[in-house]
Amino acid sequence: MPSTTWKQYIDSNVSSLYVQPLYPKQGEMVDVSIQVDAGTTIKQVRLVSFQLGREMQIPLKRVQEGLRVLYRGSFKMVDSSAHWYFFLITDERAYSYSKAGVKASVPPLSECFHLVSNLVPVEWVGSALCYQVFPDRFRKGDEAVGATEGQYNFDGGKVSVHGFDEIPLTFEEGRCLDFFNGDLKGIEDAIDHFKRLGVTVLYLNPIGMSRTTHRYDCTDFFHIDEKLGGDSAFANLCEALHREGIRVIVDISINHTGIEHSWYTKALADPSSKEASFYYINDDGSVAFWQGVETLPQLNYNSQELRDLIYRSPDSVMRSFLRQPFLQDGWRLDVASEVGRRGEDQMCEEIWKEVRKAVKSENSQAYLVGEDWVDSTPFLQGDMWDAAMNYFGSSRPMRSWMGEKDRYMADDWGHNPGTTRAFTGVEFAEALESHLHSMPQQMLSMQMNLINSHDTPRLYEHQEIFDFSLYAGIVKLLYVLPGMPNIYYGEEIALPGPYGSVESSRYPMQWDEEQWNKEFYSLYTYLGQFRSAHADTLAHGAWKVLYRDEYTLCFVRYTNHEAIFCILGKHAHTETITLDNRVLQITHFEGCDVERTTVQPDRIEVSMKKRDSLLLVGCREAKCNK
Repeated sequence: MPSTTWKQYIDSNVSSLYVQPLYPKQGEMVDVSIQVDAGTTIKQVRLVSFQLGREMQIPLKRVQEGLRVLYRGSFKMVDSSAHWYFFLITDERAYSYSKAGVKASVPPLSECFHLVSNLVPVEWVGSALCYQVFPDRFRKGDEAVGATEGQYNFDGGKVSVHGFDEIPLTFEEGRCLDFFNGDLKGIEDAIDHFKRLGVTVLYLNPIGMSRTTHRYDCTDFFHIDEKLGGDSAFANLCEALHREGIRVIVDISINHTGIEHSWYTKALADPSSKEASFYYINDDGSVAFWQGVETLPQLNYNSQELRDLIYRSPDSVMRSFLRQPFLQDGWRLDVASEVGRRGEDQMCEEIWKEVRKAVKSENSQAYLVGEDWVDSTPFLQGDMWDAAMNYFGSSRPMRSWMGEKDRYMADDWGHNPGTTRAFTGVEFAEALESHLHSMPQQMLSMQMNLINSHDTPRLYEHQEIFDFSLYAGIVKLLYVLPGMPNIYYGEEIALPGPYGSVESSRYPMQWDEEQWNKEFYSLYTYLGQFRSAHADTLAHGAWKVLYRDEYTLCFVRYTNHEAIFCILGKHAHTETITLDNRVLQITHFEGCDVERTTVQPDRIEVSMKKRDSLLLVGCREAKCNK
């Protein structure tokens, strides 16, 4: 029987390693290659391309590059997208190679490699490091601004003011009116902190005019809340951040307003007004609320004037903040998969296509990242969002690796999810691979990956399962996954926030460094430096799950010159794992923990300690590309 070991050493994917250009224009030639084992029994390789409803077979040329053997060819991008796989012809028979690996059968389109034409990437995201700020709870900088005790009543509560040495009130006690009075000047004062962490992007939860601490109940989209310092404070913050090379994206909910928005009050006062057409009106004349939340009336995008005000016209909300004096760098889109949906109205995708066109006409590099907790593939085809806030592909599987029950299997909307049998390395790999293969690979570098957020309990506070060694491993993985890692404020110092409610995930930031968890802070500062040092590989490199077993996962990012190995282990004692080196062809490792590796042409042996995690930098040439 013919040897089939060659099947294990085939490699190709949609990355700049194998596809040039990665972002082709329609009508442009695209170079594609596939790597095979030098000792292979393959006689010929053909690329099978699907465009304009037709199949085209293209013979590929064999090329030797050092120890690597490639087959290379080109096709013309004549359609809006292209799918392809490879035919590998041996003496025995022809096999296919696609995202699903080597098969004797022809793969369906869902398994084929896929390229979208005319896609303009947001180029700065892939090498960036993001830090999320919940403004009211972050830092006080201007004593002249902020809410005052008893300032107003709203939604059954009254404004209260608290010090940063206190904790948030429960919802029943505070009604989201318990202000700590963090402000925009305070964020500006923290720039040195961001730089020490290697942060290059800030994501701010809503800062528009509103009544609550969370500010999703907007009362004026066009102005910044005076309790945060107002428009001038935001202009100053943007200028200061940009001067230090830090970009800023801001949360907005175009799905609803607050009940004290002037549009809403006019709609109630005059059912024949244009503002009344901005909302959904029930049969009894009342305004419909999003998800039944009686402070959040839902916007109705059947109104063309509303579309103009929110995003379409040059002076719309979503375009005006991208210009002077702010030059904001993008938007995080709240409840993005629900916008424009009510009953028979299903305008969500139509709206986001229009938003993308309008925003990108203002700045092609403005970032659009949608909130979505499930598979966001329909929105990530290059014509709507640039990214999802990636609970589905990072936070949820990472928490499962730690042994936390998935929030969608828990009561109380996941704020006290309990425990379950943890993912094995095999299950963790399956979750990562299925997500990473689900969208056009050109979109991967733009995804926003995270573990914690303002809507999730802080994972390190889950006392039943927390283990710093395991947690450090998933944080390392967060920093090397395709896309941009997002740190939720305070996680770099293990800021408290017990499980049980959303309010507990929004504790005020601790600025007394004596109170910081130094083990956490050292981890995050090291990873910020690591990400900066290997920016090219992490922004543009291919990805591969190189190894998996019950206790181990090895995830690799790689270019022609360098491979970054993130190895997570749950071993109860010291183990040596063997990684295949026939595809990556690592010659040696550089940097930390090299003494724990042994490199041979066909394999890499790595010594793993108990409940261990490693970041290793391997070289694919005599010297790594720095």
